[in-house]
Amino acid sequence: MIKLMKSLTIYPKLVLSFLLMIIPIYVSSLMMNQSGQDVVQKQISESMASRVHFYMTSLETELARLTRLKLEYVNDDDLLTLGTVAERLNDFERSRTILAVKNKLYLLKSSSPFVKNVQLYIPALGRSINANNYDDTIPEEELNAILDPVNMNSPIFSLQNKLLLSGVYPDAVYVNRQPVLAMEIELSLPEIERTLSSMAGGEQGGGAAWVNADLRWQVSSGIEGKLLEEFTDTLRSQHEEAQKDPGQFMLDLNGISYFVAHEYSSVLDTTLAVFVPAKTVLQPLNKHRDWIWIVSFVSLLLTVIFSYWIHRLIHKPIKRLIGSFRKVEKGDLSVRIYHRNQDEFHYLYNQYNNMLERIQVLVHEVYEQQIRSQQSELKQLQSQINPHFFYNSFFILQGLVRMREHELADRMFHYLGSYFQFITRSGAESVPLIMEMRHAVSYVEIQKIRFSGTVEVELGEVPEAWERVMVPRLIVQPLIENAYMYGLENKINGGKLRIRFREATEIELHIEVEDNGDSLDEEQLIRLQKSLASSDRAMETTGILNVHRRLQLKFGQNCGLSVSRSELGGLKTQIAIRRLKED
Repeated sequence: MIKLMKSLTIYPKLVLSFLLMIIPIYVSSLMMNQSGQDVVQKQISESMASRVHFYMTSLETELARLTRLKLEYVNDDDLLTLGTVAERLNDFERSRTILAVKNKLYLLKSSSPFVKNVQLYIPALGRSINANNYDDTIPEEELNAILDPVNMNSPIFSLQNKLLLSGVYPDAVYVNRQPVLAMEIELSLPEIERTLSSMAGGEQGGGAAWVNADLRWQVSSGIEGKLLEEFTDTLRSQHEEAQKDPGQFMLDLNGISYFVAHEYSSVLDTTLAVFVPAKTVLQPLNKHRDWIWIVSFVSLLLTVIFSYWIHRLIHKPIKRLIGSFRKVEKGDLSVRIYHRNQDEFHYLYNQYNNMLERIQVLVHEVYEQQIRSQQSELKQLQSQINPHFFYNSFFILQGLVRMREHELADRMFHYLGSYFQFITRSGAESVPLIMEMRHAVSYVEIQKIRFSGTVEVELGEVPEAWERVMVPRLIVQPLIENAYMYGLENKINGGKLRIRFREATEIELHIEVEDNGDSLDEEQLIRLQKSLASSDRAMETTGILNVHRRLQLKFGQNCGLSVSRSELGGLKTQIAIRRLKED
């Protein structure tokens, strides 16, 4: 799983992360729903079993009472008188006895709503008496059914869509002779069906059934015949002992599931069952589960949409940034990226663009610094072989030797050696200020010998605190050379060159080089000032501009060269340098 997560991009990772957070919630919700459904099913089963037991007990109690009354009536004196000595009674006594029996039968019928009719058959009279009519006869088929030993052993039996309770005197099972009396109690099917309907609890699609143990008759309410057949077939398929044990099970018919609870009565030899549609009972739970699935689907959809939105919000800007980095890796520093929204990526993109711009500037500055340094060294090397400087120096040496000015010639050799050693020996781009000034002094001493005292030089001392400050190589000597070349070259006498040091602040030092040349006019001065101001936009090759740009690259834009009219009358060039943190 960890390897898979590492190999995926951000978008699938976001989707999986959200799913890993959401799935446990919905799994627990489904488990709670299933647990609730199991609890409800258990409660329903227990409720149905309790209901079945209550109604079965009620039926047993009521029918047991009717059975006791039946036995009492069969042994009643009036009934026995009509059954045994009816022929000895006169008409008045017979009529009075029949009326009394009829009243007793009527009382028996009225004692229970489950009794539809009570009928007594008296073979001695060849007639029957019932609670509803004064005179009637029992059909032979019914009489045979009453006297049938199978029905006599059964508490309740069915005949011609009737449910009957029967009793005879004497009991034909044990006395092998024609009975004196036979009683038939017809149960009220509408009342039984009403009871079954109330037993079902009025649930839509539910019902109840009361069936004989041998499945020879059944009474039902609110259920289809096919469902009752399925129930009876299920009972038949069970073991005989299992049929008589209370139980619950699920029954399916035409795609509809029913909860079924049943209980067997050994007293009545019948089974009472109640049927409740599962969807009716579990509809709230099923609806809740459906809502869980709907919410799960919507959550999954929202997860995908939200992950895609996060992908666009985060991944695409990151991808754009990565693409830009890859272009930078190939050396393209001109790439720029922009973000419309004012968020963290807007800040990141701006800083990235600023970084690239700064890198470009630094690369340009470093490159330019290297070029200018090389140009400076090249100019100095060229000046080394400049015929004007080179030949003049050696002609002066030759003259000094001929005039036997050995001491002066020795000094000339010493300064020339120091001069060429500085510009050829060290390849460092920066040197301490004191070393730079020593090189400048060597150049001044050479020029003093060359000009034979026609130029007066005023050379200040380097402040002790600034002696070790690192400065770019060859920044003072080119300015002195420029003063000799353009300001003092044509001076026959009275030339002046001034080099001074002035501490502007604790971290800034000014080095001033002035001459009293008279060849500089205002137009030239203005042009030179403009060149210095625009030197950062063009690669100049002039010595003064080269020094100016190198100083700016080293110490910043506020440093460098500035030119003005000198108090001596010629050009004043000022070098501004700063003390850096590493100095």
